[in-house]
Amino acid sequence: MISTEERGSLVECLTSVLSELESEVLTCYLDGRSYEEIADRLACEPKAVDNALQRVKRKVSAHLDSREVLN
Repeated sequence: MISTEERGSLVECLTSVLSELESEVLTCYLDGRSYEEIADRLACEPKAVDNALQRVKRKVSAHLDSREVLN
């Protein structure tokens, strides 16, 4: 569980640093869709979905690491 402040910080980060594709892929992924379903929905290849999710993970990780430095 994360604090309200941390959640707000993460949401702000996601809205400011994710590309449109990354944001759409993340939303679909969090809705429980498979890579293939997301790819069909966004008219791209499943590998593009995987790449976008990997970029999201790196960006979230970098954000969380920067927050730890501030604490």
